[in-house]
Amino acid sequence: MHSTLSTFLGASLLGAASLVAAADIDVMTQNQYLGADLAPVLGAATAEPFDPAAFNSAVVTALKKIAATRPAERVQALAAEIAQRNPDVVGLQEAYTFVCLPYPGVPDVAGKGCDDPEVKGAFTDQLRNTGLALRGTYAVIGKVTNLKVDALPFAVNGFPAVLQLADRDAILVRRGLPARAVDLAALTGCRASDQGCNFDTRPPPFSTPLGPIAIERGFLAVDITVKGQPYRVFNTHLEQRLLAPNLPATRLLQVGQAFEVLNKALGTWDGTRRLLVVGDINSAPQDQIEGAPTPYQVFTMSGFTDTWTMRPQRDEGLTCCQSETLTNRRSGLYERIDMIFSLAPPSRVVNMTLLGITMGDKTRPSGRDGLWPSDHAAVAAKLFFD
Repeated sequence: MHSTLSTFLGASLLGAASLVAAADIDVMTQNQYLGADLAPVLGAATAEPFDPAAFNSAVVTALKKIAATRPAERVQALAAEIAQRNPDVVGLQEAYTFVCLPYPGVPDVAGKGCDDPEVKGAFTDQLRNTGLALRGTYAVIGKVTNLKVDALPFAVNGFPAVLQLADRDAILVRRGLPARAVDLAALTGCRASDQGCNFDTRPPPFSTPLGPIAIERGFLAVDITVKGQPYRVFNTHLEQRLLAPNLPATRLLQVGQAFEVLNKALGTWDGTRRLLVVGDINSAPQDQIEGAPTPYQVFTMSGFTDTWTMRPQRDEGLTCCQSETLTNRRSGLYERIDMIFSLAPPSRVVNMTLLGITMGDKTRPSGRDGLWPSDHAAVAAKLFFD
């Protein structure tokens, strides 16, 4: 576990103050990773005919995988990345919560159901735990809920329980900076979710005998003032290229979602605030879609600058993805899909870097069972504007 978090929150924050002061704004995006691939669960949920035993097995397998990635431990390492960098604003994606409840009428039994040692480590709230690990140095200014399941019955080792889960994206702002969530629904109308919007372009809800599963995804924005300069920062997590092997490709859904973020960003821009879009767009610069722009191209062809391209170093900046288990010894990052876009081209981009990509960033760095903090690298940049 990153026991050095206290050091980061002390000496590191003091040491970083002069660096932060030199930049107009320091921006970061971090995908926290839930801990498992949910495609097998979606595949089992949409299989015809539906097999309840196969679906339950897929759910339990996913929970076991999540528990094995030790999310409560990983969030300490993810928070340490933020504390060490000390950015002004952070866009978080995949800040999941998993809650286990006793099955109605079934009494609690130690070591069974929610307390089963194979799954109980999965039941955490990554967003709440991030705030606790940062000890009040950052505030959650807004969030959007991408996926929510209120009551999913399952059985682990023959003992029943009920699962609740939610996937949230959020924006954190460093304490002391004036900031507020942008009411996008009031400004232009949208499918409001918490302080953000769910996408209109989305897969239809998946109908299962256990109830519908709706993958919404969305975006949110905050207004923040740094050194007297106003900014509007959007955060989003676009759909995957393929949701599950037995579901149709979702590339065009990605494109529609990118246009929704773009239209809301430009449609609410008053011309005075510097406009930034950060997040996991699930689209690399070299991607191609026949007959349509890629999500990456939606932004770059509409005037946004990919700030990574302004770095003096010419490395690829790969941000995705480590193995599903996070146990790979050497980094397995192979594509760049986590972005910081700016509508006004910065005059300079300084100390733009990837976080969570070295052996020393792993949990328990001195042990052989160390895990990568996430399957994504975080991206941070100090932006200067004339």
